[in-house]
Amino acid sequence: MQTEILSIENISQELLQSYFEQAFFNTSLDDKGSLFVQDRFRVYLDIAQKKNSVAFSVYFKISQDSTNEQKLELVNTINNDLMQVKAILGPTMITIQYDFWLEGGSTVKNLILAYRHFVAQTVASVSKDKNRVLL
Repeated sequence: MQTEILSIENISQELLQSYFEQAFFNTSLDDKGSLFVQDRFRVYLDIAQKKNSVAFSVYFKISQDSTNEQKLELVNTINNDLMQVKAILGPTMITIQYDFWLEGGSTVKNLILAYRHFVAQTVASVSKDKNRVLL
């Protein structure tokens, strides 16, 4: 598994699920059929339409008590301090995301290591939330 190559030619939701299960992660499909890994967070794995990347995403609901300024401050702090992930502010949630590049191929080991790093970066993102914006 570690040396197998993922590429735009062979990537699929089923293959991702298989590799994560082989690495002893709990995977599942939500009610819309999206693949996620249940770890410290529910991490969604989405293959880009062109199949050239896999997005790791965690979605956080936003506290109704938080101001727009607090939301923007948190997103900007994450984006300035943590260069490997991006924080995206939506109307009702903040998404923490990382795009794992597949064009040219990548080993499964690199995918799993990138996933673990993403989870660590998400933990670091949550620690930036001094105003309790995230639920």
